[in-house]
Amino acid sequence: METGKVRKKEKREEEKSYSAAFAVVSFILAAVALWAVVNEVVDRRPWKKYQKKFHQLEYEKAGEEYTKSVATFESPEVQKKYTEAKENLKHAQDAFVAPTVQEEYKNLLTEEKRAEQEVESLKFLSVVARNETTEKEYLYGKTQNEQLKKEISALEKENEERALKLKVAENRLALIRARQGELKKDIITYTNELDSYTAGVEYGKNRLKRLKTARPGLQVYQTYLEDMNIVDRCMSCHSGIDKSESVSEEQPYTSHPDRQLYLGNHPPEKFGCVLCHEGQSSATSGVKKAHGEVEYWLTPIYRGKMAQASCLKCHSAGREVKGADVLWEGKRLFEDLGCYGCHETKGFGKFNGIIGPNLRNIKNKVQPEWLTDWIKDPRAFRPTTRMPDFRLSEEESRAIAAYLWQHADEINITGDEILRLDEEEYERGDFLFEHTGCLACHSYEEGAERTFAPNLARTGEKMRSAYLVEWILHPKEKEPLTRMPHFRLEEVNARLIAGYLINKTKLPGSKPQNAEVEWLTDKNMAHTGEALIKRYGCFGCHEIKGMEGLGKIGAELSDIGAKHIQLFDFGLLEKKILGEAGLKHYTENIGEARRAWLQAKLQNPRQFDEGKYKKQDDRLKMPDFGLSPEQREALVVLLTGLKEETLPEKYVAQLSAEQKVIAEGWERIGKYNCSGCHQFDLDKIYLSDGAELSGMIKIQEDEGVYFQLMEDNESHGYKAGEVVFIAEEDIARQEKTAEIELANLIIEYHVDEKGIMPEEARVFTPPLLYGEGKKVQCEWAFAFLKEPFDLRPWLDVKMPSFDMSDEEATKLAIFLAAKDGEQYPYEYIEETKKGYIEKKEKAFPGYLEAAKKLFESENVHCLQCHISGSKMPEGEPADWAPDLMLAKTRLKPEWIKKWLLDPQSIQPGTKMPKFFREGEFQEYIPGTPEEQVEVMKDFLMNLWE
Repeated sequence: METGKVRKKEKREEEKSYSAAFAVVSFILAAVALWAVVNEVVDRRPWKKYQKKFHQLEYEKAGEEYTKSVATFESPEVQKKYTEAKENLKHAQDAFVAPTVQEEYKNLLTEEKRAEQEVESLKFLSVVARNETTEKEYLYGKTQNEQLKKEISALEKENEERALKLKVAENRLALIRARQGELKKDIITYTNELDSYTAGVEYGKNRLKRLKTARPGLQVYQTYLEDMNIVDRCMSCHSGIDKSESVSEEQPYTSHPDRQLYLGNHPPEKFGCVLCHEGQSSATSGVKKAHGEVEYWLTPIYRGKMAQASCLKCHSAGREVKGADVLWEGKRLFEDLGCYGCHETKGFGKFNGIIGPNLRNIKNKVQPEWLTDWIKDPRAFRPTTRMPDFRLSEEESRAIAAYLWQHADEINITGDEILRLDEEEYERGDFLFEHTGCLACHSYEEGAERTFAPNLARTGEKMRSAYLVEWILHPKEKEPLTRMPHFRLEEVNARLIAGYLINKTKLPGSKPQNAEVEWLTDKNMAHTGEALIKRYGCFGCHEIKGMEGLGKIGAELSDIGAKHIQLFDFGLLEKKILGEAGLKHYTENIGEARRAWLQAKLQNPRQFDEGKYKKQDDRLKMPDFGLSPEQREALVVLLTGLKEETLPEKYVAQLSAEQKVIAEGWERIGKYNCSGCHQFDLDKIYLSDGAELSGMIKIQEDEGVYFQLMEDNESHGYKAGEVVFIAEEDIARQEKTAEIELANLIIEYHVDEKGIMPEEARVFTPPLLYGEGKKVQCEWAFAFLKEPFDLRPWLDVKMPSFDMSDEEATKLAIFLAAKDGEQYPYEYIEETKKGYIEKKEKAFPGYLEAAKKLFESENVHCLQCHISGSKMPEGEPADWAPDLMLAKTRLKPEWIKKWLLDPQSIQPGTKMPKFFREGEFQEYIPGTPEEQVEVMKDFLMNLWE
């Protein structure tokens, strides 16, 4: 037995206490449970807070509107009208309960009931008889029994008699009900008037009650895009996004901007929000997560204008998309700047792979001393040029110029003297320059914004005189790919235009022409220039001898909108660029980081080389295009949308045959700048009540607009040709077509020089082509586009020859028809076919002779204004009209009829009178105006010189 040690007595199990452990575990369990509840309700369900707040805002707004309605109703003015309406209603009710009226009304009710029974009985008997007739007809068809035939005949006769009785009974019933309405007319009128005063209050009261008692349950709203296995829950937070009115301008409670345009065409229940805005649409546990603004998420949300980048997913066809203005500006810039010359980009450059001039002609075309200065700093010479700045040294510029000069075609122009004009020739050249239509595409004002074609400022310092004359005479002989048309000018006029342009645009103190430039013939310099041209990819925009077939020097951009952010070289500027975008690291928001890089690249293309040592050949080479902030934004939107992804067909906008024709037509309108001379669309005014007016804005004032309609508007009773005043408060939106500057110059000239009114001077401008598809035959339009001629000899500007291919002329001709909903490409013109007139003459002897007498009569005398083949009318050219001998091949018969009936309805302001009115010309063609113009139409469609 051990001693000195006292053994501690162990407690039995039932004597032990675990209260402390239980307390700790219970505390942990309670904390976890509390955390789970808080996390579930607050952290993981933020949409509940937004839905509650939205309902509160909706209720508050309804309350405000109800208060306003009550205040309006209780105003002295409305109360006075309301009291008057109540008194009028009481008088109407007293009159209605008068014994004589009540007796008549009760009798009418009795008669109505009898009439209704009679109508129902006759309808039932008609159905029975029709079924019986059908049965007997079937049996007769099988047996040919004569007795059945008699029975069918008897039934048909009986049915005819019953139909007459039914018509009489229905008319009697209608008269009874009409008389009932007359007796209660005043009661109905004043009841409706009273309801109109209280409608706002009642609607507000009911809406408040509904919002208070029928509060919507808090829940996740989602759209499942099954084709792409995408769950879209965005509307769980953005509860009011599809509402017609916003309850607040604050997100996420506001409704969608331009809701009808965007959601009307892309209903959320079909498209969701993610297809346009991207983000992490299935997330509901946080705003940043739902917006995809978390680390490494590849498609963070698009906000504002940036959402237009998504339009390319579904709208890659040529038709411009409404509401995607910034994106389409980016597309236009990408094409105009020729970005695809260096960067392979699917869908771009299909018309002209090369946007710059052919440099094989450089010796014939430009002054040798001009070439180097231009290459070194194009904007110093022409600030609006598309040619970018490559930041070349003087030596590099000379080397490139040397290669181009030595690899150009030899000089083959003659007579390159300076064109010196006397004062009279100079003024004639000025007149010809403006009235040939050069200003439809060009400007010659120093620093003027670029239009369709290059600015001609300082042309006198650049071009050889003889080449300019030849270019004006035959542009496609000099440059087969040029879009400059052939104006069918005589050489003397071309020399006057060239001389005027050279003398007008040559700055004082400029370098002498044809000066010797020694480095242009230096072989070593040319060798260096060859390497530089290959490095900078000049052949992407210009045809250069010796550079044929070389590939593009830049990275492909077809998928840059999805390019991995790690592949973008920020150089040493990552922190600076991302910091300006509000980011610490690109993984925070990949989309924003990508856009920040694109913005920086477009602003200063070579800045990523800063602070780094690189060999010359490894340094960045993208030139500076001098883009404005708005242009950079448009290009970033476009580039962000360039992704090689394919959506299911149901989401992709498919163009109908007509839409495709119209889209292709607009592309060619843009290619040839037809809108530089012609107006194809009208001004539009959208009224607050939903009506749409088409025409021309004549005068714009603060109080409203004086508007001349070109189309009837039935809802407001406006007629084509009418000038109406539209108050500013009635206008929801205006769309004004771009002004034709050339037309304005021509009108200004005739007003100042000839003293005529602006509307009269408009006849000297290129014609309005709105509605041209309803007017001209497709085949004629095709032939005219292929070989234009002086259809309107009095015009100052003649239609030039564009040397279009058959395909392009066809597409433009059918575009005109499709745009106006007309048949294309062919239609049957019955009036010109053999036998048509013979048939009319047989039915109405002297048919065309009567039309001919009216045509030549003093009352109409068409040839007083209209050209007839080679014969010009008398009088002032401002009063002339097109050749009627062309009507049979040029005009559509239905258009001729409408034109003759009411010329103002087609062309407001025309001098063509409205000849055909009721009772006129009966001695020539008896009948209505419609019958008379039918005869005149047939005469014009068969008019021969």
